[in-house]
Amino acid sequence: MSRTNVQTAAAQVEAFNRRDLDAQVSGYADRFTMTDRARGTTLTSRDEVRSWMREWLSVSSDARVTVREVHDAGDVVVSVLAMEGTHDGPMGALPPTGRRFTIEGVQILRFDDEGRIVAHDNFFDQLSFLVQLGVIEPPA
Repeated sequence: MSRTNVQTAAAQVEAFNRRDLDAQVSGYADRFTMTDRARGTTLTSRDEVRSWMREWLSVSSDARVTVREVHDAGDVVVSVLAMEGTHDGPMGALPPTGRRFTIEGVQILRFDDEGRIVAHDNFFDQLSFLVQLGVIEPPA
């Protein structure tokens, strides 16, 4: 089952890069949680996850994710990811800066016995993101 889980994790990233949000959420179980740890947001439906992804794409229309490392632990797959793009759309009240960014993060996917995602935790470096956009000064 584990190799299939790794393939599902990779397929999620590939679907994001193709902008195929339906394919991206196709690996989720009927009941799951997806948590954006940096923003303190938990999603529980495929529609919510699609909306979350659309939000990212509206902030950076050319955003791409690269898998740097994958750690296969059977029913858990941990991926170290890098996202890069241009801040060319509004992010809440923040207007587009036109600046390029590269941020790194970790995605932890937990799978059920049928190989469906039941928990998805994202940890991305929001501090570096905001520094690269020029929104905040880097810490001393």
